[in-house]
Amino acid sequence: MRRVNPAFIPRNHRVEAALNAASEGGDFEPFYQLLGILQRPYDDQPEVAEYEQPPQPSERVLQTFCGT
Repeated sequence: MRRVNPAFIPRNHRVEAALNAASEGGDFEPFYQLLGILQRPYDDQPEVAEYEQPPQPSERVLQTFCGT
């Protein structure tokens, strides 16, 4: 099953947190960590198992663009 379904995907709340840290604080470490995890999405990575989890209600990324 793992060969066709990745354990790690670029979830919106993780991507947004990494982008915010880089753009607002100049901290690229969250971006590089996320990039490293996503380079091996099918591998077991127990040290970063929290990245497999869906967002908590407070972490959900809601609409961030304006509709016309």
